[in-house]
Amino acid sequence: MKVSSFIYLKSIFAITFLLSSCGYELRTYSNSLDNQAIQLVASDTTLNIELENQLRLGRNLITSQDSKSAISIKVLQHDIKRFVGSSGSGARTTQVRLDYKIIYTVEINRKTQKEYLFEDTRYIDFNQSDLLAFEAEEEISTQDFIGKSIRNMEFILSSLLNETK
Repeated sequence: MKVSSFIYLKSIFAITFLLSSCGYELRTYSNSLDNQAIQLVASDTTLNIELENQLRLGRNLITSQDSKSAISIKVLQHDIKRFVGSSGSGARTTQVRLDYKIIYTVEINRKTQKEYLFEDTRYIDFNQSDLLAFEAEEEISTQDFIGKSIRNMEFILSSLLNETK
C-alpha cells in the first residue's frame, strides 16, 4: 500500500469522524405530526380523502369531528386546476400546468389560529395519443402535492406548538 493512499484513507476517516461527532446528518422531514391525534374537518372530496389517507400513513390518528383532540385542522379550500402550459403546432396542447391550492386553519387546544395557504405548480407533458400516461402522471402529481402540503402543515404546527410551550 502506498503512503499517499494510506494518508487519503486516514483523511477520509478523520472527516467522517468529525462530521458524525458534530451531529451532522442528512436533512430529513419533520415528524412532529407522527403519532398525534388530529381532528380533520373537511368535505368528502377526492383530494380531502387522499389528504386523510396520507395523514393516516404518517402514523396519525384521525379522530371524528366531535372528539376532543388537541389539534384540529379545518380545510377551507382544496383544489387542483388545470391550464394549458404550452401549445405546439396546430394549436395542440403539449404541456399542462397543474396549480394546487389548499387553504386551512389550525386549532390547538381550542385556540383558533389564522388561515394558512399552500400553493404549488407542476408542468406535465401532454401527448394526446397517450392519455393513460397523462392520467397516471397527474395522479402522481396529486400525491406529491398533498405530501408537500402535509410537510407545510407539520412546519406550521411545529412552530405553533413551540409558541404555546
